[in-house]
Amino acid sequence: MALGNPFMGDEGVGPALLNRLRDQSVLSPQVDLIDTAGSILSALHALKGRRKVVFLDCALMGLVPGEFRRFLPDQARSEKNLPGLSLHEGDLMGMLATARLLGESAGEVVIFGFEPARVEPGEGLSEILTSRMEEYTREILREFENA
Repeated sequence: MALGNPFMGDEGVGPALLNRLRDQSVLSPQVDLIDTAGSILSALHALKGRRKVVFLDCALMGLVPGEFRRFLPDQARSEKNLPGLSLHEGDLMGMLATARLLGESAGEVVIFGFEPARVEPGEGLSEILTSRMEEYTREILREFENA
């Protein structure tokens, strides 16, 4: 499940990776590739009844731009301070907690976070993220092999 805004530089890494996965057509037909179009509420409603969900998202983790991490929700915490609910900005960790409270969480949730080099208006990923797309794709595909 891709989160992010492709019109905000590296914030669009999730949708860009989802498109690469679609183009490669190597995934099982049982795998749904979902672009949330930047809506955290779309992600919330898409969780229910799924055995496993893999999120692909830009994440400010204090790493070197281009680095990425695979983690589970209980291995991370959000430091976002959002004033209210927004369709275009959201807190993934908060949404996952809400899904658990509503009984709509997936069986297993995995998050791939990608450290951005730039998050600003404009289409296209930074050079560092673009240069690592093949590596990112391999790691994500490996996750589905283990499903």
